[in-house]
Amino acid sequence: MLNFSSGAITEGPAVFCIFWAMKYASFTPTQFKTTLALFAVLLLCFSARGQESYVPGIAQPGEYYTKLSEKSVAVVANATSLLPNGTHTVDHLISLSVDVQQVWAPEHGFRGDADAGEHVEDGRDPKTGIPIKSLYGKTKRPPTEWLEGLDWVIYDIQDVGVRFYTYSTTLSYVIDACVEAGVPLMIMDRGNPNGHYIDGPILKPGFESMVGLHPIPVVHGLTMGEYASMVYGEHWMPATDIEEWRTAFEKKGGIEVIKCKGYSHNEVFNEFQVPPSPNLRSIEAIWHYPSLCYFEGTPISCGRGTDAPFTRFGAPWLDGEGYEHRFTPAPDHGSKYPKFQGKQCSGVQLSQNLSTAPKEIDWNYLFEAYAYWKENAPEDAPEFFNAFFKKLAGSNELQEALESGMSVEEWVKSYQKRMWFDYQQKFYKYSLYPQLRSKTSKVYSVD
Repeated sequence: MLNFSSGAITEGPAVFCIFWAMKYASFTPTQFKTTLALFAVLLLCFSARGQESYVPGIAQPGEYYTKLSEKSVAVVANATSLLPNGTHTVDHLISLSVDVQQVWAPEHGFRGDADAGEHVEDGRDPKTGIPIKSLYGKTKRPPTEWLEGLDWVIYDIQDVGVRFYTYSTTLSYVIDACVEAGVPLMIMDRGNPNGHYIDGPILKPGFESMVGLHPIPVVHGLTMGEYASMVYGEHWMPATDIEEWRTAFEKKGGIEVIKCKGYSHNEVFNEFQVPPSPNLRSIEAIWHYPSLCYFEGTPISCGRGTDAPFTRFGAPWLDGEGYEHRFTPAPDHGSKYPKFQGKQCSGVQLSQNLSTAPKEIDWNYLFEAYAYWKENAPEDAPEFFNAFFKKLAGSNELQEALESGMSVEEWVKSYQKRMWFDYQQKFYKYSLYPQLRSKTSKVYSVD
């Protein structure tokens, strides 16, 4: 299960200081407001010292308070944007006298309750009254007018380190808009639960979409701070390739990453307070996600509409040996219209209590299911591949490998060389955290 850790808080000294100031000091309203913000920073600093070793970027106000105080900002945030004590990033920034003018919401919305692929509507946060603007649906890239009058854009979202997870694509569009407008971008970095390895084919030109925008592997190993640095450094968005805009952007502050503490690519990260999205409800689902998500482009369910999505897969026609697990999808908070709603599916239940994190994508599930469909699917069974499959795969190659009868071993060998030469050197260039640098293996992973 996810590690819902809140961390210990050592608040006595800060609380005493606040009490003393309020009792004995005389402040103007502005001075008092600023003083309270400073004491809030002090409180969080004391809190961080009492926590476990991992501390996300947002929980280190000493690293960014002076740059953001009294500044006008937009915040890219969702339900995962939390401090260890449960305070939402937006509320926290307001408490530090940051002028939060807008919230930009990715897929699943600001509160994280929208269905996958569902259009996210604009609105207002009922708690603060701050306008919420959607970056998923018709508007993927922030329009120029959204950035007018802003001093900073802040990005703070928990990602899972997989190319087709759309939060990273949203970040790319935010980078593009910020560079064009000359508004600096601050990344409040968080650990990557799949950041201990790199695997999967690299996306090829012509297959860009919301579920893959850049030439990176399926499991890319990056935190969002590292990802942003790579996108900008490699000139992967149109605005980042215009030198005049880059120069103006960097003069204002460019991309600043507030690194998380206690994170390493050498260790498996599982510090979550809430699920990163409605259907990734456990660390096991997050670990299985790179292996199972390809089924989203096939007539096979990944368990949406059940109590354990992305830890099982199946279909009504998948009823042979090895596919004895049964489940029946039904609408729930993670899927309003699940595949095979109300129909019993046969398939596989994967482990929901993994003792160790996977270190590679398990292609056997997909290859074996395709082989079964090819030999045993009934005449009325749908075609195996739909239009979404190639977008998830990032090229034609995976579908061609399956259709040609390529083995899993042959398939992995076909992409690993390119993954090493075309990507992993970039990974090392932009990595911000401790990592393995194996001289004997071409594949970056935890030994």
